[in-house]
Amino acid sequence: MKTRIISGAVLVLVTAAVITAGNLINPLIITFFIALIAAVAVYELLRNAAKIENRAAVAGGCVYAFLAVFTLDKNVASLSGKVSVQPLAAAAALSVIYFIFAAVTILAKHELFDLVRIFAFAAMPLPVAFAFSTLGFVLNHGNGLFYLLLLLNFSSICDMGAYFAGVTLGKHKLCPSISPNKTVEGAVGGVLLSLAVSVALTFAFSQTAHIAALLLLTVPFCILGMVGDLFASAIKRSAGIKDYGKLIPGHGGILDRFDSIIMIAPLFYIFISAGVI
Repeated sequence: MKTRIISGAVLVLVTAAVITAGNLINPLIITFFIALIAAVAVYELLRNAAKIENRAAVAGGCVYAFLAVFTLDKNVASLSGKVSVQPLAAAAALSVIYFIFAAVTILAKHELFDLVRIFAFAAMPLPVAFAFSTLGFVLNHGNGLFYLLLLLNFSSICDMGAYFAGVTLGKHKLCPSISPNKTVEGAVGGVLLSLAVSVALTFAFSQTAHIAALLLLTVPFCILGMVGDLFASAIKRSAGIKDYGKLIPGHGGILDRFDSIIMIAPLFYIFISAGVI
């Protein structure tokens, strides 16, 4: 537990430093940081979970994730006064190139790829990279700190509340075949804590105009975060691994720490763009 707390504190400090540097110096610092952790996440998925041993395949997936985050970033697009290629078009072209690369690699080393590895290599880096890209959109938004704290509320705070409520009140298993320690009571406790924190954040950041919508959305976002956590756990159970990596002591890898957030971030950004939140 001590290691977990220390690692969590270090992670918070690093994130705060990156956001501060991005706001004071250049927003591309935030983009680079997100692109880097996206690449690490894809490495964990391909090498540790899918157990793909071909180095070119794993490296290609990592490079794709890194470039995809930059390709979709609005700050990159604004570097030149006149943008000739739209970010979505560039991202689509990059994805096509990656898929061709994956197909050629699989054909050249077909004995190393069964159906699971083919799917993991050719398909999974795309949604992972896109999810991390939307996290960049959220952080680079005008109210980026407020939205970051909301994301952490829907994921980490909800998870913390679920843990303590589950330990003290948990009786009914939520999904025992995938995550035997999670309980229905814990899930309810996590959602209730997140609702309280949502209220606190709206007043702290003077965003009370959206408080009704935010309270209505807190519950489904928390549930979506739990789905992301369970989905990541299902992959780990199928792969026979405890954690995706060892980068963050006490927590595991990037995917272990960001599984809920990257599930929430794409939908969260849609609501931000629509002005709902």
